[in-house]
Amino acid sequence: MSKSGLSIQHIEKQHRHLSVTWKDGRHSLFHYIWLRDNCACIECGDRYSGHRYLEFSDIPDDITPRNIIVGDEGKLQIEWNNNGHLTTYSANWLRERCYSSAAIDERRSRPVLWDSKIGDDIPQWGYKKIIEDDASRLQLFQRINDYGFAIINKVPTQTDEIERLASLFGFIRQTHYGRVFDLISTPQQRILAQTSHAIRPHNDENFRDPIPGLFMMHSLQASECGGGASTFADGFNAATTLRQQNREYFDLLCNTPIPHRRFLVDEVDDVAFSANWPVIQLDHHQDVVAIHINERTMAPLESEAHLVEPVYQALKAMFKLVYAPQASLEYRLESGQAAILDNHRVLHARTAFNGNRHIRQCHVDRDEFFSRLRSLQRRLH
Repeated sequence: MSKSGLSIQHIEKQHRHLSVTWKDGRHSLFHYIWLRDNCACIECGDRYSGHRYLEFSDIPDDITPRNIIVGDEGKLQIEWNNNGHLTTYSANWLRERCYSSAAIDERRSRPVLWDSKIGDDIPQWGYKKIIEDDASRLQLFQRINDYGFAIINKVPTQTDEIERLASLFGFIRQTHYGRVFDLISTPQQRILAQTSHAIRPHNDENFRDPIPGLFMMHSLQASECGGGASTFADGFNAATTLRQQNREYFDLLCNTPIPHRRFLVDEVDDVAFSANWPVIQLDHHQDVVAIHINERTMAPLESEAHLVEPVYQALKAMFKLVYAPQASLEYRLESGQAAILDNHRVLHARTAFNGNRHIRQCHVDRDEFFSRLRSLQRRLH
């Protein structure tokens, strides 16, 4: 049975579409070609795998219903005019896929923007709970989806524990650094992260295509001196602020590809990565969906001559927002804590430190994370 508000109250056949009035007073329209295309019977597709058998060429351009009824259980049943094929849809299924502008807007995921004031509202979870309890893990995943990051407490400090943690979110992404990378200050550093110097806010590895999805860092040993605190900044919040303050700069950073490079030639590696990304990436709704910021990997700009200086001004404005103290949350990861960051959104940095500090980090692709989020939502809701 469908939920009361999602029950069909009235249907009306139009020339090219079906008009549906719901019991909560809302209205939807569904084009006949869309309804026929989305038949989920065993002849037209496998509803469990999502594999389709029906092809677009099988559907006549003038497809119309021969007969439409709303059954006793609220299901919509259509007999098609071209071959008598029967299609059945539940009211819930139709309502959840209504494609009116208002319905699509209602279903859009909207991130919760934040800055240094997030304070005591830092998303935190206990490690044991998210391993053992699906409901807690779903809450964690939703929080990461909303805020872009979370802190995990009481993670055992065994070196392989980050792999167990990562497996909850997806498969570890193998790179030239390996599956897991150790950040330990060393005189023979190959990258800045292996020093004890402060590092500015950035997201990881913009020289890759695609860039890493979720960034995970597990603290095995915090610095004894009290330094080495992590800094997190919401790139979406910075982009939203820039959009409000200077639309010209915002548009430039959305439409100008910025080259990023990474070259390592030594006894361990011989790599030459290269990728171009806009600083601010939008979807077809014009919502911000990714940020690409890392001064250390930016290569010489390749813009048209009349855009070079304006792009530099726009970059300076964006970096000023990202680097501002009020934009960032400073959080020291103690031994046995881990941080999970959406690398497409949340920028991370580090304060300088003395002494020993050991962080293990890895990446998981976002498609795996969102697949597991949707699976948990389906099973638990």
